Amino acid sequence: MQARYRLLDVRAVERITPRMVRVTLGGEELADFTDKGTDQRIKLCLPEPGRPAPLGRTRAEVFALPREQQPRQRTYTVRHVDAHRRELMVDLVLHDHIGPGASWAANVRPGDRIVTVGPSPSYQPSPEANPLVLAGDETALPAISAIVEQLPRATPVRVFVEIADGEEQQEIATVADVEWTWLHRDGIPAGRSSLLTEAVRTAELGTHPHVWIGAESDTVRELRAHFQDVLGWQRRRVYALAYWRRDRAER
Repeated sequence: MQARYRLLDVRAVERITPRMVRVTLGGEELADFTDKGTDQRIKLCLPEPGRPAPLGRTRAEVFALPREQQPRQRTYTVRHVDAHRRELMVDLVLHDHIGPGASWAANVRPGDRIVTVGPSPSYQPSPEANPLVLAGDETALPAISAIVEQLPRATPVRVFVEIADGEEQQEIATVADVEWTWLHRDGIPAGRSSLLTEAVRTAELGTHPHVWIGAESDTVRELRAHFQDVLGWQRRRVYALAYWRRDRAER
């Protein structure tokens, strides 16, 4: 199926923590956007820092610029969809390094326009999970939050989130039975901490856990190896996705 390109308006921008921005996008082109459940993702066609956003409703239109001016596509979780208002929300982390995503998040204003692509298929937690374990850094917190918010009542969940400091913690409404573990780096740069890896490795995770992991690529690789190679879990019990790479972020 051909990817769906949509030209949307920025309707609201909210700083929900010191390092995270919530952007509300809207437009009639969302009339056929289907909310398919937890951790559904879209791509934003982001301009290079200092350049205007390329606009269009097809790939050919969006990528018609010379190669050096073409947008960078970055993937973000849809935090919330309001079908009646034709709106969706995405949360973006304000990283210390300046890339297309962080630059756009720091400068976006209501009235701006942006092209989105998608959505992708959503993540569907296994009903066999006891508990469901969600582990990630701040880049994965929007996805973790979206998953937790939509779980059925009393679903057993363990959540581990590594964040910069206590100011980045969020209150997430849910009817699931969630035990939160917030891990504060407190000055350690993102991607340089072993807090998440050690916390998940040493935790008592229950009788038949399934784990969802989203973080820096080295952390994801280490945790995947721990569950599959060391503990011998079946692959279907481990969903792991590298959200970013430290070597690219530090260039």
